Amino acid sequence: MWLEMWRRSVNEYTFPWIALPIIGIAAGLLSGWLVERVAREASGSGIPQVKAALAYVPIALDLRVALVKLVSTSLSLGSGLALGRQGPTVQIGAALAAQLSNWTATSPAYRRQLLAAGAAAGLAAGFNAPIAGVLFAIEELLQDLSDVTLGTAILAAFVGGVVSRLLGGRGLIPELDGIDTSFSVVDIPFLLVLGLIAGLLGGLFSRGILASLAINRHFLRTWTLPWRMALAGGMTGVIIALLPPLLRRSSELQDVLVIGNMDWQLRAIALISQFCLIAIAYGSGAPGGLFAPCLILGSALGGLVVTGVVG
Repeated sequence: MWLEMWRRSVNEYTFPWIALPIIGIAAGLLSGWLVERVAREASGSGIPQVKAALAYVPIALDLRVALVKLVSTSLSLGSGLALGRQGPTVQIGAALAAQLSNWTATSPAYRRQLLAAGAAAGLAAGFNAPIAGVLFAIEELLQDLSDVTLGTAILAAFVGGVVSRLLGGRGLIPELDGIDTSFSVVDIPFLLVLGLIAGLLGGLFSRGILASLAINRHFLRTWTLPWRMALAGGMTGVIIALLPPLLRRSSELQDVLVIGNMDWQLRAIALISQFCLIAIAYGSGAPGGLFAPCLILGSALGGLVVTGVVG
């Protein structure tokens, strides 16, 4: 958080087209070096690694991975990379649970339950949404609705959400005081159109992410992770410096898109720029998730459709 605030102050009081790329390059190098030298398992969102561990693939999940994920993700997000913290919190929670299982004698089946519960707690802490953490563990990770799975996931997610809230964490829902959130039958056709467009763009987004990963593997295969992340950080800094000032604050972008008074041109710029920034950041292998970036894209698309209809 402090790195994001410092980057914002630099953006406001210095030349952003110089300062933002330098910050992105420096933080990308440091974050990538930490991952490559200490815990390679901490790259990316972390959810594939958790799924692999639950499938009994021999992949490291322990306190070392949790700490590296925490620090490297803070650096990558603070540098401006368009990624989210929720995927990493899933891996951090699962890694802490795995470390606890290593300290005590547990069966492989119970270890899987602990990993899923830790992942649920991590997601609940990231979103401040315990129910979402429980459903994620049951539906996405274990695909099991037994009493043990449900009970451990509920307890862990509830505690994770409460602790996050007590420590000042916030979810992704902005304050909607004074905003009309009513719903009527007349809105249904527009919502259907929005769902259709979102589905089409969702498929395009998935292809873009895969294309970015392929480009990094093919054209930058001789580059180490720190230099790939430095390149992504520098490109991100340049693009953000070219954006309107209202769209430069990545940590508050969703709030601005949901409750801000923006015309359709600004929303279109936000949608296109975030699409490109997410692909650049994730393709580099930087630690960070896709949950929050996808919500930002959805907010930009929804606002674009609304301004097109109302305007």
